[in-house]
Amino acid sequence: MPSYCNAVHVLMIPYPGAGHILPHMDLTHQLLRRGFTVTVMVTPRNLHYLHPLISLHSSSTLQTLLLPFPSHSSIPHGVENMQDLDISFVPDFAAALSKLHDPIVNWFKTHVSPPVAIVSDMLLSSWTPSLASNLGIPNVCFVITNAHAVCSWWVNDLNSMPDCYKKLHLGCIQSWGLVFNSFDEIDDIKLNLIKEKLTKHDRLWAVGPLLPIERGPMGQDDQVIQWLDSCHKVDKSVVYVGFGTQITPSKLQMEAVASALEQSGVCFIWVVKEPNVVPPGFEDRVAGRGVVIKGWAPQVAILGHPAVGSYLSHCSWNPALEGILAEVLLLAWPMQADHFHNATLLVDELGVAVRVCEGLETVPDATKLARTLSDSLAMNKPERVRAMKLRKTALDAIGEGGSSYKALDDFVERLSSLGVRNKREM
Repeated sequence: MPSYCNAVHVLMIPYPGAGHILPHMDLTHQLLRRGFTVTVMVTPRNLHYLHPLISLHSSSTLQTLLLPFPSHSSIPHGVENMQDLDISFVPDFAAALSKLHDPIVNWFKTHVSPPVAIVSDMLLSSWTPSLASNLGIPNVCFVITNAHAVCSWWVNDLNSMPDCYKKLHLGCIQSWGLVFNSFDEIDDIKLNLIKEKLTKHDRLWAVGPLLPIERGPMGQDDQVIQWLDSCHKVDKSVVYVGFGTQITPSKLQMEAVASALEQSGVCFIWVVKEPNVVPPGFEDRVAGRGVVIKGWAPQVAILGHPAVGSYLSHCSWNPALEGILAEVLLLAWPMQADHFHNATLLVDELGVAVRVCEGLETVPDATKLARTLSDSLAMNKPERVRAMKLRKTALDAIGEGGSSYKALDDFVERLSSLGVRNKREM
């Protein structure tokens, strides 16, 4: 792995949602491994996301810019993360964080070695490009999803978007560069379309799938893994069910999933965000073959266990990549945002996943879902075979000499050249 001068300093500004902060930290980890100095801007209640990075890297190369979360009329006091609210609050969080423009400028002006670039989440692109412009440095937009999804938005939907969303997408397109948590082998056509039709430059880098950094033990890890160990008489015999930190299924949806799990007879782990909506008596009836985790779960560790064979998911891009890398069959239930585009890519175009339901408010037929859960554990399913091939392709992409490895190196070289130029101008 090439090593670059650690005088190259980058400011990372992640969006305050677990599904955005975590891949941002994974990208930060890769830059730190290549010798960069990185400052991560974060608010107090999101600081814990940085702890795994802090434990791995020196304080001389990994720094934090801790700023208070600005008040906003629509965001309840004390809330600093999107997982506590629904997707309609996306522009409100961006608007709130835009109030940190002046504190960031003040920090930049007093820093002995200020950053040569900003890498900011695409959902903050309504204001971070202008921040970077005011500082005289480029803004790189980090797109946590794939080019298939954003290309569809930018080509087909941009003019019909509400102004707040249109502004952030235009800010992303007009940024100096874009980094995608994806890989050329599935995204090269759309990446080229974005280059030719939208950005009109070649500073686009597909560097994924970004491997999750080790998050460390968090309470019930050992207990869950021990339970999976007890199930591991047959590989791929457990279904994992989880809809992320942003989705809160309705009572009817929870009842349908519970009924399907009960009817299917499969061993399972079900992660629920709101524990009080688990149907009464369900856990007693499935005791021994099912585990309900209420709250946070060690998802990467669970998916990576050889006992886990399939994953019922909302098809957000990060969990989808985790499932592919873990050799589990994705059962897609797209609900909002990029989920539908991801499902189209994985189910319809690549044939590596199975669509089981669709829509944020749709209630699946429990009997049909039970049959799908049971069938999903078959090792000879065509989707599973193709998914295993895609996993190899993804791992080859991030391996030395692979497309994503080379893209990350090129991204690092471009940022390094900015640092060299700045030193010459001093």
